[in-house]
Amino acid sequence: MSSVTSAGHVTELTMAEAAEPPKTDLRGLRGLRLLLRSQRALVFISAASSVLATALGLVPFFCVAKMATAIYAAPPRLGEVRDLTFVALGAVAARYLAASLSTMVAHVAAFRVLHDLRLRIANKLGDVPLAFFATRTGGEIKRTMMDDVDQIESFVAHHFPDAAAAVAVPIVTAIALLGVDWRMALASIAMAPLAFAAMAVAMRDLDAAHKKWFELQDRTNNSVLEYFRGIHVIKTFGLTAKTFGDLSRSIEDGLAWMVGFMRTNGRGYGVFGALIGSSLVVLMPIGGWLHLRGSLSLGDLVLFLILGPQLLTSLLRLMFAFGNVQRIEEGNARITSILMSPDLAGPSANAQPPRDDGIVFRDVRFRYDEGSKEALAGVTFDMRAGTVTALVGPSGAGKTTIARLVPRLWEPSGGMISIGGVDIRDIPLDVLLGRISVVFQDVFLFHGTVRENLLLAKRDATDEELQRACAAARADTFIRGLPNGYETLLGERGTRLSGGEKQRLSIARALLKDAPILILDEATAFADAENEALIQEALAELCRQRTVLVIAHRLSTIASADQIVVLRDGRVEDRGEHAELIERCSLYHAMWGDHSASLDWALDAHSSEPIVEVVS
Repeated sequence: MSSVTSAGHVTELTMAEAAEPPKTDLRGLRGLRLLLRSQRALVFISAASSVLATALGLVPFFCVAKMATAIYAAPPRLGEVRDLTFVALGAVAARYLAASLSTMVAHVAAFRVLHDLRLRIANKLGDVPLAFFATRTGGEIKRTMMDDVDQIESFVAHHFPDAAAAVAVPIVTAIALLGVDWRMALASIAMAPLAFAAMAVAMRDLDAAHKKWFELQDRTNNSVLEYFRGIHVIKTFGLTAKTFGDLSRSIEDGLAWMVGFMRTNGRGYGVFGALIGSSLVVLMPIGGWLHLRGSLSLGDLVLFLILGPQLLTSLLRLMFAFGNVQRIEEGNARITSILMSPDLAGPSANAQPPRDDGIVFRDVRFRYDEGSKEALAGVTFDMRAGTVTALVGPSGAGKTTIARLVPRLWEPSGGMISIGGVDIRDIPLDVLLGRISVVFQDVFLFHGTVRENLLLAKRDATDEELQRACAAARADTFIRGLPNGYETLLGERGTRLSGGEKQRLSIARALLKDAPILILDEATAFADAENEALIQEALAELCRQRTVLVIAHRLSTIASADQIVVLRDGRVEDRGEHAELIERCSLYHAMWGDHSASLDWALDAHSSEPIVEVVS
């Protein structure tokens, strides 16, 4: 991958470097704070309201303790009891108002964060080089964009306000209780050291356990996606989710992880919960003893018996919040690693617009990662504007790699590709892609209508433009035969269409875009005889007056190309016209011979053995 320095010079980066996560550690609370800064005002209001609601929730306990003193006074102070009742009821009402405000504001902030993060991730995925996706599976990216962002939403909406209250209220309550009686205040937290010791046992090796869990989740996500993509093959071989290897294993491994985790850590969490709620075991005997000695009033004793247990119980919410911070730590790191990944290099300050649509490859090199063999090893050839250049060669020669370098789906690790005399890295990406149409061998159609899939090429296209492009692509007839014509829902990946129909829709999109440079990657590979004839007619229309780079395994389709580039092992073996290459290039001559023989291939009516018929 290339990057542009402040001086405008282009430096080369390997694909592995382009996909490497940022060096800055963005895990934990610091990374979360960076992600939440756009909504920090709402998050603060939510946390403050949660603290207020929790504090108001303690007021009735305080009132009950004071009521007990007033009732057992001689004579009973019933007026004070009445007043305290109204105070308790007011505190309860105010508590629910504050809690409602906290919940509402927290959810608004959480969904704004969710919306913002998903948009930022989606936009970022459009800006990074294809090398980024080579080091991440579809399951990992899906999990980051959906599950990891959902966890942050849940934390902001629920756990963060609770955590703020769980920190602030016990501190304020402890200070207040210390002012009443320091001995009973210490007794209120006497079980805390034992509880935290149990928690420490429960949380041993927690980072390693979480890492293992996240790996299992990634495996399961990838296996599920693979299962659905290959469902037709799975059914053909009579497999099910239980018998489909990695999916079954990943689910079973996830269950085994959960059983092992609860066996190892579950007891510690149980002991922690029991100890946190057992303050009365200490408060009751110590408080009774102090009261009998006359050093603790009955009112203060009742106050500690009621408020003391609340001091530690609120720490449970803090532990849950802390546990959620640990759970989202890995997801937070994955989100920030995507958002901080380097974009495709932008143009230099003195870049000029291309003078024409001719393409030049100069000593172009490319490798998929640092340790792999070069897929392209010094490829050099020119494509004049308005001409057709065909790439041929054995499988793995580098044909598709070359085709994907031109629109910068990949970045060369060395050399230069230029259009109209301008390095493609110095052409703004939107301008570059606006000049190029691509028809790949594997056509991708989105879940939507025929019209919506066509409008990807030109969003403001009129009905007349759509129909003209489809007619030229030989697609208008079959589209009108669909149940709802151009408004027919195609289904996921266009599953309701044949391979030839998908290909003609792809050609129609390219015609609608009307870009001056066209890249064709074996556009008739999956077509039957009838569809291939229609696709060839459509391609003839599409190639007219354009600079065309075509990859073809059926050599008869490119024999009339202006230039044929023969590739072997990532290098240019020879280039020229068909007749020239037949005479001087042994590799092309052999390929043409094999192609001609394959056209004459037939199946003997009385045997399953292939035979070669001599055609006069």
